[in-house]
Order: sequence, then structure tokens, then C-alpha cells
Amino acid sequence: MADDFDTGTRSAACGGTTTVIPFAAQTKGQSLCAAVDDYHRRADGKAHVDHAVHLIVSDPTEQVLQVELPALIQTGYTSFKIYMTYDDLKLDDGQILDLLAVTREHGAMAMVHAENADCIEWLTRRLEAAGRTAPRFHAHLRPMLVEREATHHAISLSQLVDVPILIVRVSGRDAVEQIRWARGKGFVSWPRPVRNTCS
Repeated sequence: MADDFDTGTRSAACGGTTTVIPFAAQTKGQSLCAAVDDYHRRADGKAHVDHAVHLIVSDPTEQVLQVELPALIQTGYTSFKIYMTYDDLKLDDGQILDLLAVTREHGAMAMVHAENADCIEWLTRRLEAAGRTAPRFHAHLRPMLVEREATHHAISLSQLVDVPILIVRVSGRDAVEQIRWARGKGFVSWPRPVRNTCS
């Protein structure tokens, strides 16, 4: 990003924003706690407004699942984001189920970015083969059904574990219909707020 905590939070304060909560994104092979600590180091002595970090889990190892994430939840990181798309972030069904089990056991909330990565990749190959690479074709990679299917899929995984989730960045009415159905059944919910105090 162009901003660090100094310039970003000064700009936020000038615009009347009193709290910022950037994502602390775990990279593959990195400890989740190390990702959180890194963002706190970036903010130390530089932030001009209140701040916290929100977790992105991209490598749910046994250490993360059994030790790090439960400890972070206990100290106030009560929600985290997971992805079903983007190569560096996406998780498979087993990994998502493992994380949902942790949220159920420890009273947290998983936020899910729901898009079918395989469908997007397939559409990408077809568009590239046809020479359709201009920016205007980006929308063709994400028809509503790609989000609808992934939203329903994420909801189904949450049903299997019997824990509510929050679907984020919803852009299509088909996905909204899936969420309405799931909310009626109690499987899609709003997260608890993330507290500002963390280890």
C-alpha cells in the first residue's frame, strides 16, 4: 500500500475517522501470531488514531488451529476472514471446515469471501484464448452464479459444522438470496465486534 500507519492514520484523522482496522494477512508458511505482531510493529509510535487489526487466515496449520488462533480469540480477536478464491489466500473445504470448528469451539466468527475460484480460472483461460484481455472483460469472469454457488457452498460448510458465518463483499442478488435463506435458518449472522486490545 502507498500509506503506512503514519500517513494513513493522519489522513484518517483529517477526514474525521477515529479508528482504523487494517487486515493482518497471514502468508503461506507464516505464523498467524507473527502476522499480527508484524502489523502491531508497523503501528507502534506511528498511529494517530485508535487502531486494531483484523485477521486473515491463509495457512491453517495444526499450530494455527490448535494453539495460535484459539489464543488470539481469547485475547480479543473474535473474528477473522477467510477466502475461497485468490491463489495466495484461498482455502480448500477441509481447511475451511477446520477453521469453522475452531470458531464454534471458541465462540468466534468466520467471515468468508465467497467466489468459486475454479470457475473463475476456467473462464479466465477461455477469455485469454479468445484474446479478450481488455479490462472490460474482467466482469465476464465473475457472473452472478460464480458468487451464488460459492455463497451456497460456504453456507453448506457452516451447516455441517453448525456454526454461523458472515459472507462478505456480496455483489449480486443471487448471493443475497442464498444469504436470506441461510439467515432464516440461523446459519448466517453478524460478527461480534473486534476489541481494540490484543497481545
